[in-house]
Amino acid sequence: MLLSLNNITFEFGARKILDEASWHIFPNERIGLIGPNGAGKSTLLKILIGEYTVSAGTVNRIKNLSIGYFHQDLQSLETEENILNVAKGAYAKALELEAQIRQLEIELHESEDEKKLHKLADLHHDFEIAGGYEMDHKAAEILEGLGFTTLDLQRPFKEFSGGWRMRVLLGKMILQHPDILLLDEPTNHLDLESITAFNNSLKNFKGSVLFTTHDHEFAQTVANRVLEITPNGVIDRYMTFDEYLDDEKIQEMRKKMYI
Repeated sequence: MLLSLNNITFEFGARKILDEASWHIFPNERIGLIGPNGAGKSTLLKILIGEYTVSAGTVNRIKNLSIGYFHQDLQSLETEENILNVAKGAYAKALELEAQIRQLEIELHESEDEKKLHKLADLHHDFEIAGGYEMDHKAAEILEGLGFTTLDLQRPFKEFSGGWRMRVLLGKMILQHPDILLLDEPTNHLDLESITAFNNSLKNFKGSVLFTTHDHEFAQTVANRVLEITPNGVIDRYMTFDEYLDDEKIQEMRKKMYI
C-alpha cells in the first residue's frame, strides 16, 4: 500500500466536505475520482499532497513516497527556457550534478589537482545514476510523443499557448516518475491527438494514477477502479469506468442521491 486515508474528516467553515472517509492506493492502480461539481474532488487531491490538513483521521504514506500533482494553475508558469529544458527540470538531481561538473572542469582547466580529479570521476558516476546521460533523449522523446516537433524543442516555453504548455508540463511530470500521479482534469485544453499521446504515456507509467475528469472517454480508457464522492460519503468501486456506467443498480442509486 502506498497511501491510506483513515476516517478523515475535512471541513470548509461550517460545511463538511469529507466525513470519516477511508480508502487507499496500491501500486500500479488507475483510479478515476468522480462526483458532482463541488463534491470535494480537488480538495481530496490537495489533502493527499499535504496542502490541506484534515480535522480528524489520519493520512498515512509509505516512507519517501513521491507524489506528482498536475493541475490547471501550472499553466501560469512563465519562463524564457526552451521547452526541452523545462521538461528536463524533472531531472533536478542530474542538473545539479551537471552544474558541479562544469564548475570543477573549469577549475581543473586552470590547474590540475588529484583530489579534484577523483571528485570529478565521482560526480560523473553520480550523474549517470541520476539519469543525466539520457535526460535529453528521454525529454525529447516524451515531448515529441505529445505532439511537438524536433524544432519546437528549442522554442521558449512562453511562446506556446495554454494547451501546448500543459503538454510540456505533463511530460515533465511523467519524467519525474512519481509513485503516485495526481491529475486534476488533465485533458482540459488538449486536442484529441494530444489526449491519445497522453494515454499512451500513461500506459508506460509505472506508478499509480488518481485523476478527476469530465472526459468520459478518457476515464473509460484509463480507469481500472472508480472512487466516487457522494452525499453519503466516499464509495470505493473496484471496477472499470465502463462497468461502473453499465451497472444499473449503481446508476439507479446515483439518481436517488442527487434528486
